[in-house]
Amino acid sequence: MNSIKTKLVVIYAAVILLVMIVSGSVMLWLLRDMDRNHTERQLRERASAINETIVQAYEPEDFASASMWAVFGQEYHIEGMILTSIGIPMAPAVFAGGGRFNDQTVVSAIAGEERFERGRPGTDIDGHTRQWFSFAMPVERDGEIFIVLARQSTQLADQMISEVAFILIVMVLVSLVLTLVLWFFFGNTLTAPIIALTRHAKAIASGDFSRTIEVKSKDEIGQLSYDFNHMAQELNRSLLSMASERNKREAILQNTSHGVLAYDVDGNLIHVNNASIELLAGVDLQKYNLYDILDFLGIDIENINSLKPDEIREATYQDKDFFILACVTSYTGQADILDGFVIVLQDVSRQMKLENMRKEFVANVSHELRTPLTSIRTYAETLIDGAMEDPETAKSFLQVIEEEAGRMTLLVSDLLELSRIDSKQAALEMDVVDIVALLRLTVRQSQFLASTKSQTIELEAASGPCFVEANTSRINQVISNIISNAVKYSPENTVIKVYMETTDKYYRIYVTDQGMGIPQESIPRIFERFYRVDKARARAMGGTGLGLAIVKEIMEEHGGTVHATSQMGQGTTMVLRFNKYQT
Repeated sequence: MNSIKTKLVVIYAAVILLVMIVSGSVMLWLLRDMDRNHTERQLRERASAINETIVQAYEPEDFASASMWAVFGQEYHIEGMILTSIGIPMAPAVFAGGGRFNDQTVVSAIAGEERFERGRPGTDIDGHTRQWFSFAMPVERDGEIFIVLARQSTQLADQMISEVAFILIVMVLVSLVLTLVLWFFFGNTLTAPIIALTRHAKAIASGDFSRTIEVKSKDEIGQLSYDFNHMAQELNRSLLSMASERNKREAILQNTSHGVLAYDVDGNLIHVNNASIELLAGVDLQKYNLYDILDFLGIDIENINSLKPDEIREATYQDKDFFILACVTSYTGQADILDGFVIVLQDVSRQMKLENMRKEFVANVSHELRTPLTSIRTYAETLIDGAMEDPETAKSFLQVIEEEAGRMTLLVSDLLELSRIDSKQAALEMDVVDIVALLRLTVRQSQFLASTKSQTIELEAASGPCFVEANTSRINQVISNIISNAVKYSPENTVIKVYMETTDKYYRIYVTDQGMGIPQESIPRIFERFYRVDKARARAMGGTGLGLAIVKEIMEEHGGTVHATSQMGQGTTMVLRFNKYQT
């Protein structure tokens, strides 16, 4: 019964069988009713004829010998007789003196009512027991009551009904056979397209959209086949489009620098991209549900399920110098029903570091300006209060004011220099410069500063010219700043060595002093703005804390680098690397 063809055959056969049974039953019932009515009419006519021709025409003692019994004979197999008022047969002679009739028709006639019915079995003239249709009616003659009984065997009627029933059964069987034969030949016209549709649907379900159904007709099934082919084509296009969009979204999510975590409404993780795994290294995201990860990131989980799609909750997670900005929002599906939550993770370590540097920079600038301004104000107030009267004191105070003003001027100049470099307001004018000649010039300019501390600057430069593409004044500023720092932080009567190294691609200038050195943990930070290893000593030497920051910026503008090596108590070596000029 799994085949629709079999089901249709069974259904149609059952319908035909039911229709034939119902119609045959109705026909048999109508035929039986018609035969009953016909038989009743015949028996009534025979009873009336016996009454008129015998009962009313003969004396009771002559009823049995009346000649009219020969006229009636056995026409239509009807037997007629006259009974006494109590049901004892009187005529014809073959029944006279027989036993009393007590079937319902005779009983009703004795009671004075006519009655017809299918009576009980009884004996006919020949002595055979038969089933009878009986009709009895009371009649009167000269005040005396007689019963006229007419009866007919049911054998002919039963035989006719049986023959009709047999014919109906044969018709039912023939109809069933014809139905099976016709459906065997013509059922494919209906089931074949359905089978093809089923196979095509299974192919589509397995992802095969290459097949098409052959449309063989223009009826409803043909139209269904055509629409199914069209639906398959549209579904294939839709799936390809969805797959393309999904791949795009997946590529975007997997390659974005932001981490993306998606959770369903129950808090189960349904999507995580590579950036999330990298940002939360060491965290097993598969074991963390939504509420665990929100608690880990420090996001308030109270009433999280009432979070609307246009609302965002965020928090900053910190792990030492590593900062992550986490934002969570919800997303909905159809009918604006909550479907889940999305957490976006952003590495803001650089921004936080820059923000901290900005705050530190502002604090340092404020501090650097406040110290000389305080000194200037203090000495100025002292002069106003009467120190002007003492020429020596006034001169000493004015010298301090001048030194502090010069210090402020130097600080402002360095700040303006850094601002110019940061804003890149104007590109540097580059020339092809002999770095050896420039190095010799700068060393000569620094000899006077070194002589004030009885120091010696030894130079070992290349014998021939070494060309680089640079801005002469800026590179002079870089080398001068490095040598100046070496002079400042080296004790008296020491030697500062300046020498060069040449490789295939670069020129390196080394400046080595004999100062106290730099701690290893401070070396990565000495090029930060306002950073000082020994703040008190640096400020006492007039440093602004911006010199090395400016050196680094200028070297990067030229495509070069600067770095330092140092050991405590043995001095420091600064290394400047320049790109060779390629002709």
